[in-house]
Amino acid sequence: MSAQLSAEDVTLPAPRQSSSPFGWGWDAMPEPARGARLPGPRFVSRELVHKSAAERVLLTDGVRQTPDSFIIAAMLPRDHCLYQQDDSGWTDPMLPTEALRQAGYYIQHRFYGVPETHKFILGGVTLGIDGTAPPSPAPWLPVNLRVICTPTAKWTSRRLCMRLEVEVSVAGVVCGHGSLLSQAVDPRVYQAIRGRKAASAPHESVPFFGCPLSPGEVGRRRKEDVLLADDGNADGWLLRLDDSNTEMVDHHVDHVPGMVVLEAFRQAALAAARPPAGLRASVVGLRSEFAAFCELGTPVRITASPQRGCLAADRMLVHVVAEQDGDEVAAGTVELRLCPDASGGQDRR
Repeated sequence: MSAQLSAEDVTLPAPRQSSSPFGWGWDAMPEPARGARLPGPRFVSRELVHKSAAERVLLTDGVRQTPDSFIIAAMLPRDHCLYQQDDSGWTDPMLPTEALRQAGYYIQHRFYGVPETHKFILGGVTLGIDGTAPPSPAPWLPVNLRVICTPTAKWTSRRLCMRLEVEVSVAGVVCGHGSLLSQAVDPRVYQAIRGRKAASAPHESVPFFGCPLSPGEVGRRRKEDVLLADDGNADGWLLRLDDSNTEMVDHHVDHVPGMVVLEAFRQAALAAARPPAGLRASVVGLRSEFAAFCELGTPVRITASPQRGCLAADRMLVHVVAEQDGDEVAAGTVELRLCPDASGGQDRR
């Protein structure tokens, strides 16, 4: 299936009483007639995926198959300033991870009726890419996400906790799997969780000291996208977040966005890998759990420790941790694939 879904492509659910605690949502909306075209390929409303810029929206449409399973269509840019394929054509897993994050927002707003005023808290995310994207001169890659939602706590009108399991497919071929754990809470609950930190943050950036790593060391093209700085401490790097980089920080939040932490983990894994001469590392999978909010205004240390010998000869696992004020705020692993370096090592300068 492509990023434009037809009602004939899916099995429509029988009429039912919604499991959502909200009194409006999918059940109040008419089902598409057989043969009708669902909205697409235009992108969904930016408000439904929590983006301030419409050009950063990846989702085009979606349909409910069963009460808690969905097909979400997305269009992933093949050439993106942050997310790129490597020389061998392997898809950057950070891009479908961002699509999964947007799908979590979209599904809960569109199908479960979660108000747009609710705040979302990311608890964990995993994603693994199993293959390459098919070659094409087209600037966009149509992708389908088959998503199953499972409640992780009793749902109320003030809090909706769920796990999303996703299967990523391109042109009908499954090429990845992942999951996302999140909760949507109303403003009063969020205020209780965050306290005074829920107000406008006095610092828009994370303070850091030292020299930013070179873009090639962390798999980036632009120096403004480098999130790690060397402060002379052999134990990792400091997080370097420039709030003027709207690709990293799309809109104002009172904490470091979860996707920024994941990108820092990816960069740290690549910087720590140091593959043998003639080889380069590319990310094919990641797993992260968030123990606490990563706050603005306080330095964040990112560490990465390669775990050699635990996978196949062409794979490497890197354990990554984000610490703030001596406490672990997030941790996980990044899986790397080692492949021949077509650049001759020049990209790591």
